[in-house]
Amino acid sequence: MKRTLPLLAAAALVLPLAACNEPARDDAQAHYERAGEHAENAAAEAVDAAQAATDAAAIQAREAADRSGQALDAAAANTREAADRAGDAARDATARAADATADAAERTAQEAREAAARARDDADN
Repeated sequence: MKRTLPLLAAAALVLPLAACNEPARDDAQAHYERAGEHAENAAAEAVDAAQAATDAAAIQAREAADRSGQALDAAAANTREAADRAGDAARDATARAADATADAAERTAQEAREAAARARDDADN
C-alpha cells in the first residue's frame, strides 16, 4: 500500500496533464498541416512563375529572331539594290567611255581626211 499510494498520486497528476496536452497536440498537428499546405501552394506558385517566365523568355527569343531575320532580309535587299546601282553605273561609265572613244576616233579620222586633202592640194600646187 505504501508503494501504491505514490503511484496513484503520480498517475493522478500525469493523467490530467496528458489530457490537457491532447488539445495542444491537436493544435500543433493542425498548424503543421496548414504549414504543409502553405509550402505546397508556395511551391506550386513558384513552378507557375518559373513556367510563365520561361514562356515569356521564349516569346522574346522568337521575337528577337524574327527581328534579326527581318534585318537580314532588309540588308540583303539593300545589298541587291546597291549591286544593281553599281552595275548600272558601270554600264553607264562603259557606254560613256565607248562614246568618247568613238568621238575621238571620228575626230582623228576627220583630221586624217583633212590632212590628206591638204597633202593632195599641196601636191597639186
